[in-house]
Order: sequence, then structure tokens, then C-alpha cells
Amino acid sequence: MNAYGDLTTLKSDAYCSITPTTEDTYLRKLLEYASRQIDNKMGRFFYCDETTHYYDGEISPFWLPDDILSITTLKTDDDDDGTFENSYTEDTDYRLYPLNKYPKTKAKVITSGSYGGFASGIDKGIEIAGVFGYGNETNATPYTATAITITADDATETELDVSAEGTICAGHTIRVESEQIYIQSATADTTKKITVLRAVNGTTGAAHATKIASIYNYPQPMVQACLITAMRAWKRKDSAYQDVVGGGELGTVITSKGIDPDVAEIIRQYRKYRL
Repeated sequence: MNAYGDLTTLKSDAYCSITPTTEDTYLRKLLEYASRQIDNKMGRFFYCDETTHYYDGEISPFWLPDDILSITTLKTDDDDDGTFENSYTEDTDYRLYPLNKYPKTKAKVITSGSYGGFASGIDKGIEIAGVFGYGNETNATPYTATAITITADDATETELDVSAEGTICAGHTIRVESEQIYIQSATADTTKKITVLRAVNGTTGAAHATKIASIYNYPQPMVQACLITAMRAWKRKDSAYQDVVGGGELGTVITSKGIDPDVAEIIRQYRKYRL
């Protein structure tokens, strides 16, 4: 669960200009909806998914079907027995490309390493555990530390104490130690509480004793696309989401669905084309 925009910005005068909190849950869901629209449009996602993926074996180089920010383990099953017995070491057995940018899109064996390929010819021959996703384009850890601390008494508590308010808000995904946490609401009073979803995007919940929170970052065009798409959905509710509005002297106005055409053009460079 994640959103590429945050509720505070969406409610600001630059977008929806809303002060009351009565529609906060609906507005946050619009941000989530807009983010998934972007993913579908781009053919990739920009959050960090910390899971394990499986692929058919390949010769070297292996063009990665999914964007990868970092690899924890890469294993192969060369004899097709369902056991991934071969463990590859990055920069010894293989190297990720491109060298100087993220995400990584290709793995290539190093000739001086232990392997000549990646279980070529074996269905489901490759197992990769790591961080998948496009990220923020600049590094393998696309999040920024704040000065705010989070306290969680256990791995499942959903109302957490924070040391300050304002910097983190609904719609943000934060990282506390190794856990990703999605913020559903944040108080605007002195209670300093946030309501959250724990252990999102493949991470594991844990107790946190006053630990620093970091906020996940996304490419700015994606952030703007999310906010504008959510704003348009908010405005279109007043017309019952009709495709045709207007009439009389104004004539007929046909409204576009989904992502605004101008916004779609701006983010077009991030589109992933699959063969």
C-alpha cells in the first residue's frame, strides 16, 4: 500500500483547497487510486517492493523483467530439482547494469566468477530476493531521514506515537529501521499520533523504541501526476463522473478519463515497454 502524493499537499490551495477533515479518508484513497493508475499507465511501479521474484533461467546477460534497486540474494536451480542451490555474489559472480544509475535492468556474469550463466534453459531457474521498483532514479535507498521518531510497542500496533507532527502525513510511506509503514491519518492536535498500516510492501513488522522515520521519495513528475489525477477525480465527483458536461451556449464539453493528457505526456518518458 502506498501513494505517490500526500494528503496535506492535495488539500492545499495549490490543488483542492480543502480545510475540513471530513473527507480525508476519501481524499487519501483518491491518491492511492491515482498512484495505481500511474503504475498501469507506465507499466512499472515506483515504490519499493521488498519481496522474492522468480524467473526462467537465462544466458548472460540476463535482462531483468522487473526494475531492481538492489539484490539481497540471487540463486539459481541448474538441475531443475526445485532447489536453488547456487548462490551468486554481486561484483564477484555477476554485476548489475547500468553502472551509474537506478533502477538496474540487466545482470551480467563476471567471467572470472563461478558461473557462466543464470540456469539457462531451466524454467523458474532464477530466484532473486531484493528491492524491486523504479525508486526515485538516483539511489538504491530512495528515502530521506526526518528528525521525527516513531515508537511502536509491538509488531502490529496501528496507532503509533510520533515525536512531532507536520513533516509526515497521510499518504506517506515511511521506513522505520527495516519496516515500511503506510500512514493513513495523522492527528492535527497535541496527541502526536498516526494511524498506519504496518509491514507494507513485503517488509516485516517489529517493535520500534523511539526510532527515526524516513520518508520514501518518488520522481517529481510522478508526484505531480498523482496529485493532479487525484484532484481531477475530486472535481469530477460533482458531475457524477460524466463524460459529457455543459450545454446551451457553452456547447458540449467532453472530459477525459484517467490521467490528464498533458500529465500523461510529461510522464511518458517513464513508460516501460515490454517485448
